[in-house]
Amino acid sequence: MKNNIKKDGYMFKILEELIYIACVLLGFYIAFLVRFNMNPSLFNIKPFYDNIHYIVIASVVVFYLYNIVSTVKNTLFENALIIAISLVLINMIVIAVVFFDRGFSFPRSVFLLGLPIQFVFMFIIKIFIIKYIKHYRKSKNIMIIASKKEAERIAVKLLLDKSNLDNVRYICNEINDDIYMFINSSDKIYIGDNVNNEDKLNIMKYCSIMNKDVYLIPGLFEISMVNSKTTQIDDMLVLKIDRLGLSFERRIVKRIIDIAVSLIGLILTAPVLLLVSIAIKLFDNGPIFFRQERITEGNKVFDLYKLRTMVVDAEKHSGPVLATDKDTRITPLGRFLRSSRLDEIPQLLNVLKGDMSIVGPRPERPYFVEKYNEEIEEFKYRVFVKAGITGLAQIMGKYSTDAKNKAKYDLLYIMNYSLMLDIKIIFNTVKIMFMKESSAGVADDKRLEDIIKELNLKTYEELGVTKVDNI
Repeated sequence: MKNNIKKDGYMFKILEELIYIACVLLGFYIAFLVRFNMNPSLFNIKPFYDNIHYIVIASVVVFYLYNIVSTVKNTLFENALIIAISLVLINMIVIAVVFFDRGFSFPRSVFLLGLPIQFVFMFIIKIFIIKYIKHYRKSKNIMIIASKKEAERIAVKLLLDKSNLDNVRYICNEINDDIYMFINSSDKIYIGDNVNNEDKLNIMKYCSIMNKDVYLIPGLFEISMVNSKTTQIDDMLVLKIDRLGLSFERRIVKRIIDIAVSLIGLILTAPVLLLVSIAIKLFDNGPIFFRQERITEGNKVFDLYKLRTMVVDAEKHSGPVLATDKDTRITPLGRFLRSSRLDEIPQLLNVLKGDMSIVGPRPERPYFVEKYNEEIEEFKYRVFVKAGITGLAQIMGKYSTDAKNKAKYDLLYIMNYSLMLDIKIIFNTVKIMFMKESSAGVADDKRLEDIIKELNLKTYEELGVTKVDNI
């Protein structure tokens, strides 16, 4: 039964993507009709027919890079943003293809007309799909099994997640025989990374028998297993876990891409950099650039360059501290630069120098590296690759995501490195530049008790498990 559900879900996503590809083609076709007074001759519309296969290929690649079928997890604005960016890229690719293939055989007006038509079609369909899923999808009960602090952190994340359509029902801090009764009444089981391996294995075995979905909060062991490869010794099955870091060949390819992208980026952003530099100087007559020691591959210390977004000597009295939400040290102009990520442009010079890569774990300051290495097991492994301007932690998390979760994303990136992953991260970085919360400062921690009250929920204890119900 469960396998059939999974197959149905997979087929639904394929169908959804095929519909979006059809929207792209239909948008171009309608644009041709409008351009040629609803009656284009074969000569006029033939270039469209000749380039359909290029349009389809471009659509498949871009939709894959932006995970266009990931629907419910995104807000309506995020879905609209992903659709808009995807269509702009598809149209740019098609412009390049028809230029080299046929020499502007598409009238430029076709792209101007086609883009909004494609967007309207895709957005309407996306809205319909979201409403369909939310209407027919039944809410499921969630059980969280972890230490008190970890369980509360997981519960807070789930309760605040607007895309989460399920109900947090049980929170368990102590593992005993009674918890299996609550597992029977749950559909999804979240297990914290601090649950000991024996209890974790027993719970997973039971959930497998009872056909429950299990979600593990991964630690170093689980992340290391994600990209393991099967091999054998004689007839014995063996899992091979690759060592951390990149091979010589991957380093060469990555460095070539870094040089090319940083050079192109510096050339394209030079006018913007000039205007922003003038604005910073005029604002308070302080220095334009901000230089700070950071740590990269092999714990090497280097000077990171950024456009200054804070007042001069921001840490003169406070010492090293992370930027917080509504930080008074950030200037009004600095807030704009941070939210638009324009303050990161000078780091292209760091990439060109070889201290950084376009994609990799964000470089941290020596003070925080020393602090987090002692507190977070996964953090020390981030230096097996060069630090980056953007990374998996930046597109999957937020600026306010805690250091432990960022370190896990960074470790996952290192363990699963590929050229395609780098490309996907670069493309998705464009998306998060338009999302305000991705660049917000570190937010104050919200307590579970406060969120319970805000959501009009009540809790009570039963057999050592905290039950959550509606008032």
